[in-house]
Amino acid sequence: MVVAGGTPDFEEIPGLRVRAEAGDRDAAGRLAELLARRGDAEEALDVWARAYGDREPAAKRLAGLHVQDGDLAGAVSVWMFSDSMWYNPAGLRAEAMRRLTPEEQMEEDDGPEDWAYIQAEALIVKLARRGDETSIAELRAMAEAGDHLAKKHLEGRA
Repeated sequence: MVVAGGTPDFEEIPGLRVRAEAGDRDAAGRLAELLARRGDAEEALDVWARAYGDREPAAKRLAGLHVQDGDLAGAVSVWMFSDSMWYNPAGLRAEAMRRLTPEEQMEEDDGPEDWAYIQAEALIVKLARRGDETSIAELRAMAEAGDHLAKKHLEGRA
């Protein structure tokens, strides 16, 4: 529940924790969102990885690389914009969307059709920058197939 003014109700956390530990992925997603908003990024990342890591391996790995780089905010962002969070019926985004009129919902619902594809591509780029030969080969194949952004990444301009 979001209290007046759009502030998340952090008092939900204990109940969500119980539901998440019982296997409720939607509750786990909301728990992680609230933890991240409260500033508990490391715990939020752990909750997301346990609840959704099998469903979104690219997001899990990309978030993990951000953590290795010391970029907790980047890791949180990966999960916040994952398909699992974008479409979580118990999530903060879904709750905010329910408070909007149908017209406002149409204006706000501008997310990509498939965050998983975007995250997989971001993972390839991040691994390629680290010198991973498989990822570099994937970027080359993408560039040869006409992907201009992949070409820019290979040239070091993106």
